[in-house]
Amino acid sequence: MGDLVSIVVPVYKTERYLRRCVDSIRRQDHPELEIILVDDGSPDNSGALCEELSREDGRIRVIHKTNGGLSSARNAGIEAARGDYICFVDSDDYVETDYVSTLFRLICEHDADLAKINYIEISSDDYSEKPAKVPERIYLGRDVEKAYLELRVDSACVFMYRKSLIGSTRFPEGKTSEDIPFNFALFQRAGRFVYLPQNKYYYWHNPDSISNGPLNKNYFNYLYFRRDIYEHYLEGTDDELIRLSEVLYARAAMGMMARMALYGIAADVKEDEAKKLLSAEFAGHARVFYRDKGTAVSRKILAILVFHFYPAAKWIGRFLK
Repeated sequence: MGDLVSIVVPVYKTERYLRRCVDSIRRQDHPELEIILVDDGSPDNSGALCEELSREDGRIRVIHKTNGGLSSARNAGIEAARGDYICFVDSDDYVETDYVSTLFRLICEHDADLAKINYIEISSDDYSEKPAKVPERIYLGRDVEKAYLELRVDSACVFMYRKSLIGSTRFPEGKTSEDIPFNFALFQRAGRFVYLPQNKYYYWHNPDSISNGPLNKNYFNYLYFRRDIYEHYLEGTDDELIRLSEVLYARAAMGMMARMALYGIAADVKEDEAKKLLSAEFAGHARVFYRDKGTAVSRKILAILVFHFYPAAKWIGRFLK
């Protein structure tokens, strides 16, 4: 296998964007590549388009499966991957031509277990930028765990992983925000991590995506995963890791409260119950949140607004719409 990199692309109801995504992967300048398209029981023509793309490029393999969600599709891709290195790209996003080669270089040059670049959210195909030249950052030992918290790691799509690091770890199925526990488990085991703060991944602002819209019950997975990580560090004695994980836990509660106030709530969430829960989750950790130097003043002001002046925040939300 050697230098073979497996790119796993879960596909579900993204017929409109799929070719753009796959074409960006096909244009990669890394020579050893396999592209695994996992059709997760998509009801549109995405599955047929996957087959069409595979006929155009022998590096593309297609898996058709019954719908099981994003985690299930990614896990199927991991099982099928032949490469020693794995990346994930969502099927409504796209990547720079050197997305794979950059991550691969970072891992090989620094003998790292995983490497990360940045993403930028876009809503226009006309977007382009000239990336600034910035040095990579290398983390060893305990600093790998610290980096996971300081960089507020979430998306798996900006990483390349050694397949040996992933091992038997899989994305939790049946839940959203699945990237958080997956990455946390890997950062716990990684001995060396390298990060290049350049945008190589383009996250398409898809209005139909599960990550957009009003607060629904799925968002609570995000809160609970952050709480699990905080409670994990509470069992230890490293005060800095406890503080950093507590800040992320508080930020999760605040972010959900802000989403509910500014963007509304879905039918599966009761507003009064959610307000009570999120206020309680945030209250015990507010001091750490407000004292954190890594949290922007604007975010702290937003926290004051949504927790202490919720009706005003709702009014602002209606005005913005």
